[in-house]
Amino acid sequence: MEFSKKILIFLTSFRQHVLSLPVLFIILLSLFLIVPETSQSPNIAYYPQHSQYHPRIFPTTKVKLKVPDSPANSVKHLEILQSIPDLSTNQLLQSVGNLHRSYFEKKKNQFFNERMRRIIMMFMQFESISRQIFNRGTVSLPTQTDLEGLADHVVESRWYREALNRFSSNNAYGFSEERMLRVLMSIHTAAHFFEVPYPTLFCLFFQESKFDFLANSATGAKGIGQLTSIGLREVQRLRNASEMELKLQKTAFHLNRVYTDPQIQKWLENLGFKINFAKISPIPEKIEFTRLSSSFMREVGKELVKEGQSYGENTSLLWFLSKRLRRGDILSNRFAHMHKVFSQMLEEQYASSQASAYNIETNILLSTILFSHYYRYRWRNNKQVFNLPPEARVILATSAYNHGQTGMRRFLINLKQEFPMLDFQALSSKKLRILFTIRRLSNAIKQSPRKIKEVSRHVRNIMDCAEKRPLTS
Repeated sequence: MEFSKKILIFLTSFRQHVLSLPVLFIILLSLFLIVPETSQSPNIAYYPQHSQYHPRIFPTTKVKLKVPDSPANSVKHLEILQSIPDLSTNQLLQSVGNLHRSYFEKKKNQFFNERMRRIIMMFMQFESISRQIFNRGTVSLPTQTDLEGLADHVVESRWYREALNRFSSNNAYGFSEERMLRVLMSIHTAAHFFEVPYPTLFCLFFQESKFDFLANSATGAKGIGQLTSIGLREVQRLRNASEMELKLQKTAFHLNRVYTDPQIQKWLENLGFKINFAKISPIPEKIEFTRLSSSFMREVGKELVKEGQSYGENTSLLWFLSKRLRRGDILSNRFAHMHKVFSQMLEEQYASSQASAYNIETNILLSTILFSHYYRYRWRNNKQVFNLPPEARVILATSAYNHGQTGMRRFLINLKQEFPMLDFQALSSKKLRILFTIRRLSNAIKQSPRKIKEVSRHVRNIMDCAEKRPLTS
């Protein structure tokens, strides 16, 4: 009888104190993280094997394409799967003529100057044009947004409101439509050839540089993909694999084909562009990590003086202004010509060479090699391999792209120790984002608190851009 009373007292105490609200929350959270979801993404092949993703082939007569909602069946190579009927230029223009026109009607309260209107239209139509002319298209994961969603993220950003509209509305800033088109076409082509989810790659470059080819961070990272000297060395190592080098040169060859295709030129003219792209040569073996010289800055000053800008005589001021605009700052109208002259001369003297890290195509393609490597990286702890679905891989890859694989490997090891029953093969992006906390990153990356917050913010911004937005009531 005494023993029964003790049992009753123990159960009552357990119910009152152990099953409190915080404990219930922890139990429910653990169950959410451990129990697999019913809709799992397919596995992805590890580098250097080919990915299991290949774009769906859409009929040329009914093109309603944005970005594919799901990957198609696996294939063994990247060659064209089926022949496409030859389309006349008029048929091609007619087939895409009304694509995404309704986007601007839906965004009628959003300010679009004429330059930005045609750039956004080009960005959204290029997927369909590329499929119809070249049978080359991109893929996305089921959790990711479509082309209009990506456009939304850009045009709703503070950068678009405060910088891009300003640059494209005032000729003094020297905004270049050609450079912007080269960026967008290169990202699309790189996503196809290196078989990585297009929304993630697009958002990665947007987050890294806002598509500014002369971007230069305080740590020395350069260009669209913010390549570092360490990143370049890793890319060089990856290029030593013949398959990777061949893929790189195929991508460059195809970009040249896109730039010189008469139907592409006619389509762009139809949108209002008048552009003659430069020829794309094979990517050189050695890439120069360009450093600006004093003589270059003096040349910039001379050009500014020719345009009536007396501040061009102050070389110290020019260095200060160049650092500001390479960090992404918007100079006042008084110094607007600095944007134009500096970017034009940087392109002419450095970035026009494909051996320069500032070159748009070179930077994007080499950065994509690095991202592709981390996307297919074999995450493991000794003999234990973490088999992760693609939607979790893109999160790890975006973090490793900036801070290397060591911290992310440690993150997974710690996660396994914290949640022994966690099913990594069913780790959705939603679940991983919940687990991607400042505390866990601090234990994994071993950086300063400021750096850890930067990592977390960087990755979340890319995911917010790339993934479908929750439906609002």
